Amino acid sequence: MIKAYKQFWKNYFNFTGVSTRSEFWWVFLINSIIYAIFALAFGGFAVVTALATGHADKSFGISAIIGIAVCVLYAIATVIPTISLYFRRYRDAGVTPWFLLITYGVPAVLKGSNVYDKHVLVQTLVLIISIIGFIILVMPSKDRK
Repeated sequence: MIKAYKQFWKNYFNFTGVSTRSEFWWVFLINSIIYAIFALAFGGFAVVTALATGHADKSFGISAIIGIAVCVLYAIATVIPTISLYFRRYRDAGVTPWFLLITYGVPAVLKGSNVYDKHVLVQTLVLIISIIGFIILVMPSKDRK
């Protein structure tokens, strides 16, 4: 688990090679836990501060802003290594990494457009593409002979 997370940071700009399923999902789990800790820590701190001071509006706002700032900074720091991890995982599953443009780019563009909220067909398309992306992530490593 820790080895996979160290590899995640060591391969910051490594868009070549492969990442196994276990490497990918350990990093996914650790990053999820880190975000949960940030949310619980700053959310809990905000609630305790608000209750202790009696100024819920001011105390909660400052703690929330600090918590959001920390989460955003961590998210920015992990953008490039996460994309490279996805590239390597797709390659390990035997799928061209450029397929990420379809499985993540198309849904992002469609969700950002006005069309997404108005048409169920577009929402269904985004769901299907997202399921395909998930299936690729859980596929076993391709045999390299």
